[in-house]
Amino acid sequence: MTNSQLPTEADYTVVDSQNQPHRALVEELDLMIRARYPLLYIVTVEEEPLEEVLSQVAEYSQPPRRLLLWDIVRGWNDNGSDKGSVMAALSRISKAPAEESGIFVLRDLHPILMSPYTDKHAPVVRALRNLTRDLKRSRKTLVLTSHTLELPAELLEEVTVIDFPLPDVQEINYLTGQLVVPEKLKVTGLGREQLVKACQGLSRGRIRRVLAKALAAKQQVDETDIDGVLEEKKQAIRQTGILEFFTARESLKNVGGLENLKHWVRMRKDAFTEEARRYGIPNPKGVLLVGIQGTGKSLSAKTIANEWRLPLLRLDTGRLFGGIVGESESKVRQMIQLAEAMAPCVLWIDEIDKAFGNITGGVDGDSG
Repeated sequence: MTNSQLPTEADYTVVDSQNQPHRALVEELDLMIRARYPLLYIVTVEEEPLEEVLSQVAEYSQPPRRLLLWDIVRGWNDNGSDKGSVMAALSRISKAPAEESGIFVLRDLHPILMSPYTDKHAPVVRALRNLTRDLKRSRKTLVLTSHTLELPAELLEEVTVIDFPLPDVQEINYLTGQLVVPEKLKVTGLGREQLVKACQGLSRGRIRRVLAKALAAKQQVDETDIDGVLEEKKQAIRQTGILEFFTARESLKNVGGLENLKHWVRMRKDAFTEEARRYGIPNPKGVLLVGIQGTGKSLSAKTIANEWRLPLLRLDTGRLFGGIVGESESKVRQMIQLAEAMAPCVLWIDEIDKAFGNITGGVDGDSG
């Protein structure tokens, strides 16, 4: 490694220690940039919050890094140049001085990366490969953002993929405090906790909309708005086409037999409490229910969610498999991200044997 490749004192960043909702992500991105990762690919449906995070990363650097944003319609955000030309945008990054501290963000290149071998797109992929070699010896970083992950084989070794997470409990509390003034926030204690839990799994934009709707309707946010948040969550889950949100009302009294399962459900009911965490009791990981039709497998899944008072998500594995190459992997990533954001929850994987049908059936999926 030459001296030009080694990080200098100017490469090191002082990260603000205040309690920010994105602090962990800011620190992770800052570390990657200081380590001279040349190409980051961030998957998100929320451009604006992501770009706010990138702005924080840029300003924390010492000296601060310049943040430049480009898309094919508006060009570069500083001067509007290079509209409609990815090659021109990449050329600007390449020609920028190596000592210039910059984060260059290109939005929505996934249509090109999805079909990289056409005469029009192949030069773009080659230019990206050439650029990543140069960026390793500079203080410039290239960031691609898109709602979906599309990568040609040529770039797999050069790209670091990051999923921009949905808001967690800390960020939801932060957003609520930012959007609703204290005198109009009429939920405290358990009600506040239930409101935050209801918002888990929603994007920042959806949380803003549902709170704004409550304020517009009655000039305050109270416990009656929790149902509205849950309806918004059902709508968001329905739009994925992968998961279904169920309202479980069945109790253990509705299940005949299965005494061992009932005992386990009752015994583990309080495993999600703060007291259980203090004692070091782990959360239940899952249960596999096997049997012929009509033996109560689906009813048991609904019962568990109701007894534990957790949201119930139903996944039909048949919906995961798409005909386009890579579509199944994208759906699985989306499903996992949504389930993790809503955790703790009950993920009801219905007819899981469908997921393994291709192993013995000899039928190719979208992976070939």
